[in-house]
Amino acid sequence: MKKLFSMLLFCALLLSNIPVYADSYVMHTIQPGDTYSKVSQQYNKDVYELEKINQDVGKTLYSGDLIKINPVADGKNISIQVDGKKVLTDQQPYLENSRTFVPIRFIAEALDVEAVSWDNHTQTAMLKHNEKTLYLPMGSKSASINGINMELDAPINVYKGRTFVPVRFVAEAFNCNVEWNAYTHTVDIYTKEQDKAKNYSEEDLYWLSRLVHAEAEDEPFDGKVAVANVIINRKYSDEFPNTIKNVVFDDNYGIQFTPVGNGRIYKQPSGESIQAARMALEGKNNIGDCLYFLNPRKSKNFWIVKNRKYYRTIQLHDFYI
Repeated sequence: MKKLFSMLLFCALLLSNIPVYADSYVMHTIQPGDTYSKVSQQYNKDVYELEKINQDVGKTLYSGDLIKINPVADGKNISIQVDGKKVLTDQQPYLENSRTFVPIRFIAEALDVEAVSWDNHTQTAMLKHNEKTLYLPMGSKSASINGINMELDAPINVYKGRTFVPVRFVAEAFNCNVEWNAYTHTVDIYTKEQDKAKNYSEEDLYWLSRLVHAEAEDEPFDGKVAVANVIINRKYSDEFPNTIKNVVFDDNYGIQFTPVGNGRIYKQPSGESIQAARMALEGKNNIGDCLYFLNPRKSKNFWIVKNRKYYRTIQLHDFYI
């Protein structure tokens, strides 16, 4: 009997050392005052089910804790690919506020980041690559690129002993293109820059960032990048002038952009507008071949709506091909 018990105990210990890879989860970062009851109402989940899948967290929730809400759709794991090669991680990526988070070490290695360091005093991770430095403070919903602050949709966090960062933010900061395959739950990262992104002047950045700020100051970062790409797409179209400045000031069929007419084009752009313009010039494109945009709530001319093909909406702007 003792021999049988010893064998069972040995097997249990052996199995306990085998890593178990659970499905990727939709997660939630606990805010001050959050309880299981409050979070269950927010996500329309049964409170007892939440407590059950978060047994490792315990009954008491502390600000900054990450808790599971539910597995991603269809119980699939999230995959990360860089130039078609799968990135293997020792902890599964997770989703929070529709953003994919991955362990920092693995994405840094996959992108061949030059240096990864940690400031224990400020609890900040730092990535340096191609003359850019990313500062990623733990627990924060903001990060910075070369000192320019950027807002994030969910906080940088530590989970199961790993520092998790938003993969799109990191990849795009280093001039990669990022696509999300909703069917396979795969984040595809492409490190190759587009041909049209190879060359741009300081004058291009100067006027593009001012147009972005004037047209999209109150828009999210994706909206600013989209506006910048409309100008860049026009530069490469036979229908418009072939320089950024001339596209901005184009008046062949009347003034094309309201800020040129009212003088807002000359305002100093924000750091975020400059970064959006730079990233667009370096190859980030989130609106394809769109040549037009408008705010339908303010526009008095609907020629675009009647004559061009709708592509997508980003907050208050509609984009057309």
